[in-house]
Order: sequence, then structure tokens, then C-alpha cells
Amino acid sequence: ANMSHELRTPLNAIIGFSEVMQGEMFGPMGSDKYTEYSRDIHRSGQFLLDVINDILDMSKIEAGRMQLETEPAPVSAIIDEVMRLVSPRAGDGKVTIERDIVRGLEVVADRRALKQVLINLLSNAVKFTPEGGKVRIAGFKEGEFTAIRITDTGIGIPARDIEKLGRPFEQVENQFTKSKGGSGLGLAISKSLIELHGGDLDIRSTVGAGTEVTVKLPRRSAADAA
Repeated sequence: ANMSHELRTPLNAIIGFSEVMQGEMFGPMGSDKYTEYSRDIHRSGQFLLDVINDILDMSKIEAGRMQLETEPAPVSAIIDEVMRLVSPRAGDGKVTIERDIVRGLEVVADRRALKQVLINLLSNAVKFTPEGGKVRIAGFKEGEFTAIRITDTGIGIPARDIEKLGRPFEQVENQFTKSKGGSGLGLAISKSLIELHGGDLDIRSTVGAGTEVTVKLPRRSAADAA
């Protein structure tokens, strides 16, 4: 908790003050360069804060200190929340998001953790899909599990690289991904969080055609199933 506070507090101040500068709340800054620099400071500060949050989450998972509060939850409502957060990015990149969720579908999960996973997966799909592409999120029953599948028409991942993606700080290296940034921690955290639920995360991809990521989670709690 102390480490979290020590790292986040100064960064939140940097991010907050850079927002004030961007908005010129206390009067014009003069040269447009100052506004541009404050925007760069804000973007870099936010990126660093995201990386720190990911590192803290990963260390908590690896130390066995990540506590999940699972409950039956409606998949459609969770996906609606996730889409509201990711849709602006998709709009900026001219990427279309489609949804197809089975009516009344439920999952037993920690809502915060599942939202974190889906935001990461959907953001990645949008990030690595070129302009004019499509991302589809579907929810359906598969045996005793609820499956949530995100499919994109993006650049795809070579077979040799798919295995790396569940490891911390591992990323696929090519000209397109280099320009997009990222720490490589998001997918490792997502995989670990799904496994903590007793679920599974599967990635299938074809270079030049797109990627399909499927999350499977229990539809009933262990107590209900017993």
C-alpha cells in the first residue's frame, strides 16, 4: 500500500497539473508549443501510471495477494460498460465494434477484474486493427462455461509469437506494433486474472487476417455446482 501511494501520488499531481495547463485555466500560456508540451507531459504521465498500475497488479497476483470477490453477473451489462469506455478509441481509429451477446447470459466473476480483462482485450483489438477494420465481441454458452470472444480484422500474430503473449513484458515486434506502444503487461495480467477465476484464455490468430481471443469462465459457482 505504501509503495502504491509513493508511486501514484506524484504521478497523479503531474497528470492533474498538465490537464490544468492544457485547459489554460489560469490564462493563456503564450506559445502553442507550451500547450503541445503539456499534452505530451499528460500523455506520458498517464502511460507511466498505467504501467505502474499493471506492475502493482502483476506483483499482487504473483505474490498470491489478489483477492477476488466473485458473484453471478450479467455479461451484457459488463460488456456495455466496457464498450462505453473503448468506443471513443475505436471512433478515433475508424474501427467498428459489433456485439452479439446471448440474452440472459451470466458469469460467476469478480466484476472489477473481468472489466479490467475485457477493457484490455478490446482495447488491444482496436489498437491493432487498421482504419476501416472491425472488432466483434460475442458472448455465448460453452458447456459449463460462459465464453466471451473478441475477434478482429487486424494485423494478426505469427504462430511463434502467440505463446510469448501471456508472459510479462512480452510483445509482438513489427513496424505496426512499434508505433502503438504498450508495456506488454496487460495480456499477462488478463491471463492470470482469468486463471484465478478457474477459467481459460485462448488466442488464435492468422497473420494479415486477424486475431480471436476467447475467455472462458464458470457459469456457476463451485458451491452451486456441488
